[in-house]
Formats: sequence, C-alpha cells, structure tokens
Amino acid sequence: MSAKSNISELKEEILSCSKCRLAETASRAVPGEGNTNTEVIFLGEGPGKKEDETGRPFVGQGGRKLDELIESASMSRKDVYITNVVKHRPPENRAPERGEVEACKQFLEAEIDVINPSIIVTLGNTATRELLDTDRGISSIRGRFFFWREGIRIFPTFHPGYLVRNPSGDPLSPEEEARKDMKRIRKEIST
Repeated sequence: MSAKSNISELKEEILSCSKCRLAETASRAVPGEGNTNTEVIFLGEGPGKKEDETGRPFVGQGGRKLDELIESASMSRKDVYITNVVKHRPPENRAPERGEVEACKQFLEAEIDVINPSIIVTLGNTATRELLDTDRGISSIRGRFFFWREGIRIFPTFHPGYLVRNPSGDPLSPEEEARKDMKRIRKEIST
C-alpha cells in the first residue's frame, strides 16, 4: 500500500475520531496535510479557530507565519507535511491536556510511520515536550537537533503563533532566530 493511500485511510480515521472530549467541542477534526514523500514534518500543538473552521492545519495567522518561515528557506508548503499533536481544537486555544494528547498519540505515531521523515520540526513547547519528553522550555533547546528514533531527528523551534503575538524588528528576535532555524533545516535536507 502506498503512503498516499495510508494517509487517506488515516485521515478518515482521524475525521471520525471521538476518543476524547475535544471532539465534543470542536467543529471538526484537523488531520495533517502535505507531501507524503517529504523529509520534513512540521508538528504543532493543535488546531486553532481557523483550522477548526476549515479542517486544515496551520491556515490562520500562525499558518501564514509558518508559510513565510518555510519560504524564507527556499521551501514551500507543498514540500513538507504539516500536522499537530492533537487533531481537534482545544477550547479557547488552551494547551491540550495529557489525556487529550494520549488519545491522539496513535494518529501522530501513524503519520510519522507513514511519512518516515528524517527531521521533525517541533513548533513550540507542547510538540517539543511530547516528542522529547522534557520539561525544558523552547527557548533553552530550540535550534538544535536531538536524536529520537532510528533515522529521525527532532529540531525544536518557536511556534509561529508565538511569533505573530510577539513581533520584533530586532536582528536577534525570535522571528529572526526561527528564520535561521528554517535555513538550517533546508541545509540539512539538501546534503
């Protein structure tokens, strides 16, 4: 079975999931999307308001910022796969709770297994903590590679939503650091 058909079947499972109470308050599930033959997965926390409305990951302000960051490294959204730790929007855009993350874990694991990336870019604290099992904040560990599974490295960086909420023209701003992170990822997959 091809990666594309596996992803299609997985999306159907995600769309019909009601394993946690997030499914009760969200409008719809938001499965990942993108290139199933990519080396890079971008992993966020969970869907926001626009994502809940459209059923697509990273399409609101944070999504536009993510697109800008990806494009700053001469890549495009069609070159990567984008998904979230949880597949339904947490109320009021709060961080997902442990049980909600656990309920969605099988879907995230399946997406990773089907895509089989060489790099997973974790966007922000929730995604980073989920994969690296750490309590350290994103500012202290971003911009470095961590070995995770055989052949897969984790690369934490700032969440695009954080960059939208905290704009700065400073050359050492989080956004400039995130742009440097994207260029480093591009260099890694080009070698």
